[in-house]
Amino acid sequence: MLTDALRLLAIFAIAFAINLPPAFMPATWMLLAFARIQFGLPIVPLVIGGVFFSGLGRIVLAKGSGYLGRRVMKSEAELDEVKGYLDERRNYVGLATFTYCLLPLPTNTLFVAAGIVNVSLLRVMIGFWAGRSIANAFYVWTSDRVFHSLANVFEQYYSDWTAIVLQAVSLIPAALLFLLPWPRWVFRWIRRTGRRGKPEVPR
Repeated sequence: MLTDALRLLAIFAIAFAINLPPAFMPATWMLLAFARIQFGLPIVPLVIGGVFFSGLGRIVLAKGSGYLGRRVMKSEAELDEVKGYLDERRNYVGLATFTYCLLPLPTNTLFVAAGIVNVSLLRVMIGFWAGRSIANAFYVWTSDRVFHSLANVFEQYYSDWTAIVLQAVSLIPAALLFLLPWPRWVFRWIRRTGRRGKPEVPR
């Protein structure tokens, strides 16, 4: 029992660490699948704890991205406009994050962008924890990959060029936050479209 507890803590620490970088780290579910296959750890605490600590790592990533982004950007006005738009629709942020996290897609860009925009992370994290708990439980439970060691987890990830390309491509939207004011264009277009679609109130 003590050995399993120590192994769980070690896996949680690694889950936290691999979610700190913005890209090019194996998915958390691969680490959790390794722990379940290699050590026979119970899936419920393994997944819940793994998702929780991976989320803590993503929070640090978001905060670090925000700290760096706000110093690199020439003007914060565009980011503040995006933040205002999202704050007005904050009840949808958690739902959108939850839906996204059900998909087998990297979440690094999501948290890099959230940090740069400085959106409130509470709803983002609730959506992340809920969505990834369901998704990772499914991936771990159904995984047919055999990981012989922790090093093998990384070897299998870095030998999969599609995963590397996917993570590289996923960084492009975050990079565009620095280069183009496209969020401001998009949200202004949405606002104009919404106003045109509303009937005028008679006076």
